[in-house]
Amino acid sequence: MEIFRKGYFLGPRILTHTLFWASYYLLFSLIWAKGSYYESFGLEFILLPIRISASYLSMYFLIPKFLLKKEELKFGVYYLLLIVLGGILQRVFTYFYFEVLLLKETQGLLSLGGIIQSIVLINTTVLLLSAVKIFQHWKIENEKSEVDQEELIEIRAEKRNYRVSPKDIKYIEGLGNYVIFYLNGDKKLISYISLKEAEEILPEAFVRSHKSFVINKDHVESYTNDSVEISGRILPIGRSIELHF
Repeated sequence: MEIFRKGYFLGPRILTHTLFWASYYLLFSLIWAKGSYYESFGLEFILLPIRISASYLSMYFLIPKFLLKKEELKFGVYYLLLIVLGGILQRVFTYFYFEVLLLKETQGLLSLGGIIQSIVLINTTVLLLSAVKIFQHWKIENEKSEVDQEELIEIRAEKRNYRVSPKDIKYIEGLGNYVIFYLNGDKKLISYISLKEAEEILPEAFVRSHKSFVINKDHVESYTNDSVEISGRILPIGRSIELHF
C-alpha cells in the first residue's frame, strides 16, 4: 500500500507525527487525570519529550542499524538499555514535578515500584511505535519481493533455465521452430518455442511488429511507418500492423 511505502498516514511526515503526538498527549493526559487536569496535563507535557526521544531512537536508529541487519541480540540489549534509561529518567521527572512539587508526598526517588511502573509505561509507547515501524519495513520488503518475482521470467535455452528481467529483452526474432531473445549487453538466448509462446510470457511493453519479430517498445531508438530501429538493427513492421509509441 502506498501509505506504508511512503511512511505517511495523513499527509506529509511532519504533519503526521505532530498530529499523532498531539493526540497522544491529550489522550494520556485525560486517562491519567486524578482530580486535577492541570497536574495531569503538566506531567504529561514534561514526560512527552522522553517518550518521543525513546520512540525515535528505537524506530530510526536501533531498528535500521541492528534489527534490519539481523543483529537481533544487539538490538535486544540496546532496546532494553534504552527502555531502562528512559524509565529511570521518567521516574526522576515524575518524582520531582508530581510527587514533591504537587503531591507533597513521595514513595522515594529510587522506589523499585515507581521505577518499574515508569519502565512499563515508556515501553508501552516505544514498543507500539516500533512495531508499526517494523511492519512498515516488512510491507516494503514484501512488496519489493513481489515486484521482483513479477518482473522475472524464465527462458529455457541451452538446456538451462534462465531468469531474465523483461526490461533486459530488446526484441525477439522467430526462426521457424525456435526464437532468439536479444538481450542487453549483446547477449542472446536461443529457445525452442514458437514466437507466439514467447509473446504470451511477456508484459505489455512487448508488441508483435512483424510475423517474425516481437519488440520491446522501450528499446526502440527510431521508427518509421514500416520499420523500427533497435540497437542499430532495422526491423520491419508488418503491413497490417499499426504501432503506437
